[in-house]
This record gives sequence, structure tokens and C-alpha cells, in this order.
Amino acid sequence: MKYGIYIFLLAVFQINFCLGQNTASIRDVLDSTNKITPLSANILITKNGQRIFEKSYGYADVEKQKLLTADNSFQLASISKQFTAYGIMILKNKGIIQYDSLVVNYLPEFPYRNITVRHLLNHTSGLPDFWNKIRPNLDTNRSNGNNDALQYLIKNHLLLQSEPGSRFEYCDIGYDFLATIIERLSKKTYGQFLEQNIFKPLKMNDTHAYLVTDIRRIQNSKLAIGNVWDPAQKRFLYAHIQSKYNFVFYLGDFYGDGSIVSTARNLALWDRALTNCVLLPCDVQEESMKPYLFEGKPVIDKNGKPVNVGFGWFFFQTPALGTVITHGGGHPGNQHNIYRIPEKNIAFIFLSNAESDDHQKLVDRILQLL
Repeated sequence: MKYGIYIFLLAVFQINFCLGQNTASIRDVLDSTNKITPLSANILITKNGQRIFEKSYGYADVEKQKLLTADNSFQLASISKQFTAYGIMILKNKGIIQYDSLVVNYLPEFPYRNITVRHLLNHTSGLPDFWNKIRPNLDTNRSNGNNDALQYLIKNHLLLQSEPGSRFEYCDIGYDFLATIIERLSKKTYGQFLEQNIFKPLKMNDTHAYLVTDIRRIQNSKLAIGNVWDPAQKRFLYAHIQSKYNFVFYLGDFYGDGSIVSTARNLALWDRALTNCVLLPCDVQEESMKPYLFEGKPVIDKNGKPVNVGFGWFFFQTPALGTVITHGGGHPGNQHNIYRIPEKNIAFIFLSNAESDDHQKLVDRILQLL
């Protein structure tokens, strides 16, 4: 008996020792990077739901010289999609919607009669490319949103890029239409539905689903302002006022694909809720975590590359970590990542309000140390 306790305590000591070494290495990597290229980010790593590494770099508001803290929230951009997907899953669990039902059953005016809810969730709808086919034709003198995209598709009869279900084509507006479906079926706004069914039950008190993405219209004193680096001035500048990002204004009313604001600590609560199946039964959640298959194989993209995609998540495998569940998010001045590593019970959250060409390289270096 005593020997068994000794072995257990030794194992715990070894795990904690390794974690300590890893977090020290992670801190060294971040600190050394920050000396060369200034960071502006909140980084959080949890193990078994406990914070094992947390650090803030840079400024929440660079112009006012307000330092980032753990309390600051960020525009999550496409990390928002997992919450939209979960909203659909909640409706499915209540018997209100079916994944393989046609979208027109819930949005009768939807102009494509062969696209299902699952196709929207998995980015396999084949909907026309928003950025190149729809965006250039929107009125840039006002803020456009979900209904504007829907009405444009209704009026212009654009061809699909591919047969629904047959090919992966990342599609933001698919998630905007999912948000609209949530509103139609729940008779609540997208924000109200997620607040009542996800954020409030999980005590994610600093997480909000807005109906806008233009930071100038978001009333949130804790919100970190996105920045871009100006090499000439050698300093960060607000991203949303740069001319190359003028779309922040005229695409400001889209929601569902990228309009949620949250903190690293709140995302850690979200990870624990998913791990412990707090809101939905585990078997219901598992369907969203399975790679979508077409003809028995992972769906391919336009280049013929297999894509492991679920409902608002992507998946990959590494020998050291096993299965990694992830999604990134990008919005002018913001670059984010969330990684869930079930086999190690680790969550890694990196929220940055400063654009960098080396962002993903840094994130990958940290992943290698987990």
C-alpha cells in the first residue's frame, strides 16, 4: 500500500517537474521574441483545468498606453464559429433542427435548395466566394450585414462553387446564415440566445455575442484594440483606421462568423465545459468533433488536400500530442488561436491584438513545448 502511494506521488512529482520545465521554456521563447518584435497578447495554458502558464504582453490600447491584463477581452473573429455551431447543436438536442435537413426548411427564402445545415457547419456548402464574388458588389457607403448577403444571393443567382457536401471551401457567410437560423428558430437575437444558453450557464461573464464587428460600435471598456506595426514609425497603430482595412466599416453588421468578444480565461472555462460535457451530452458533442467525410474519406479542398473539419473546429495529429482540436481567428489587428489537446487535458489559448507575419511560427514553437 505504501509502495503504491509512493509510486503515485513520484508520478505526480515527475509530471509537475516536466510542466515546470516546459512553462519555463515557453516563457523564455515569449520573452526573447518580445525583445526582438514587440508582442501584444494574452497567453494562457491550462492543464486539467488549472492555469499552468499565463502572461500578458503589450497594450490593450496602444495610443492611450493602457497595458494588457488578463481581464482584457478580444474580438475573437473566426473562433466565434464554434459558438455559433454549438448554438445549432443545442437546437438539435432540443429536436428543433436537424443537421441533414435543408436550409430552406428554416430559411425559406434561401436561394439554394440542395444545401443542408451540416454543409454550412462543415464549410462544404459550395456557396459563392464572399470576398471575391459578393463583397465587391456591396454598398461601401453603409454597413452591410447578414441579410444584405442573403438578399444579394437571392437577386443574383450566383452559381455554387461545388456540389454541396463534395468539397471543403471555407465560408464565413455560411456561419452568418447559421446565426440567422438560430434567431428564426429561437425567436431571440443571436446574442441573447448564446448568452442564455452558453455564456451565462458557464459563467463566461466577459464573453458577449455582438451583432456588429466594427470596433467603433462596440461598447466594451475591456476590449483590446487591434493594431498593425508601422515599420516607418516603428510603432503600433490602430488597425481599424488604416485605409487597407476600410471594410471594417462596410462589413460591420455581419455576425455569426466572427462577432464574439471574450477573454483567455473565459475561453478556458469553455474548454472545461466541453471536456466535461456540461451543456450537452458527450455523444451529442462528439458528432461535432468528428471530421466530415465525403464518400468515406475526409473531404478535400480545391487543391485535392484532405481537410479534417468538424462543426467550428479543425483537427490534426502529432506524435507528441495526439489529436489536437483547434481554430484560429483573424480580424484587422487581431490574430488568435485556441488549441484543445484531449489526451493531455491541455488547453492553449493565444489572443493577440497585434498583427505579425511570424504569429503562427511563434504559436507552433509553443505547441512543440507542450
